[in-house]
Amino acid sequence: MKLGTFTVSTPLGPIRRIGVQHPLGVIDATAARIALHEHRLPRAAAERVGAAEVPADMITLLGSGDTALAWIEEAIDALAGRGQAHRADGQRLIYAESDITLLAPVPRPPGVANFSVWPAHTATGAAHGFNLSRAPEESGVKPYWKGNPDSYVGPGVTLEFPPYATELDVECELVCIVGTGGKNLNAETAERAIAGYTIVNDASVRDIQREEMKTGRGPSKGKDFDTGNVMGPWIVTRDEIGDPRGLHLSLHVNGQQLSGSDGSGMVWTFPEMLAYLSMGQTVHPGQVISAGCYAGGSAMDLDHHLKPGDWVELRISKIGSLINRIGTPPTQPWRKA
Repeated sequence: MKLGTFTVSTPLGPIRRIGVQHPLGVIDATAARIALHEHRLPRAAAERVGAAEVPADMITLLGSGDTALAWIEEAIDALAGRGQAHRADGQRLIYAESDITLLAPVPRPPGVANFSVWPAHTATGAAHGFNLSRAPEESGVKPYWKGNPDSYVGPGVTLEFPPYATELDVECELVCIVGTGGKNLNAETAERAIAGYTIVNDASVRDIQREEMKTGRGPSKGKDFDTGNVMGPWIVTRDEIGDPRGLHLSLHVNGQQLSGSDGSGMVWTFPEMLAYLSMGQTVHPGQVISAGCYAGGSAMDLDHHLKPGDWVELRISKIGSLINRIGTPPTQPWRKA
């Protein structure tokens, strides 16, 4: 199943809904569940029960686990079988993608953990002046840095330069989205706690990041600014993804493919990353866990300079394409002391 968050225009302004990509169009998951109950409950009761079973908020929905996903599937099967397009009160159940605006599937994650599990990308970064030492394998340490949940935006948004930037780059990252979450998970329970996978474009200001990395603390303003993370277009549930290492990732600029890779180069699995993150810490539904950029998944890796107006497309098989435009740098970049 492909789950997303979208807004649709109404006379009272835009409203936010949970959508499922389907051959019929984008199906409003909550409305579909309510429509199913309308055939066996009074309308008011159908509204209450359907909205409780399939809430119109992604984090709440993910926290309900596989049961809520099964309820969505049941409702969509019933809707498709009847050819139903509206609820009893006339509310639409199905939208064309051109009629909605896709947001980040989790518009504001409760937390973001950025791992780096592609040694070849790390080596390329070091060659370009972004050097951090790796922990010895025998230590068991899996370093990560925490991202900014407020920086997430959706497909199609222009990637704006922060006022101190002159060199904006992108990174193609495969991420998992936590479902039920938990604490002190092992590999088995961590795998069950993952709801699905999506794409993140981790925008990076290379000119300042290069200096920040020399401190040994990792990136700060190089990766911490508005529109700095793009997520989407869909969360694909783990049953449809299978083994993420079998996915194919690629980077395209202005319609031309610049690089591609499968997932076999990842040194840790997503359950391993989630289990490590959960040690002594409760991991909540909607948490983002990133595997980092694959080797060749950024312009830096390829010695390619992105220009204002470039269209950047990140593709991952089974998930789709995440497309954004590079904005315009400031005419006089500044940095505060």
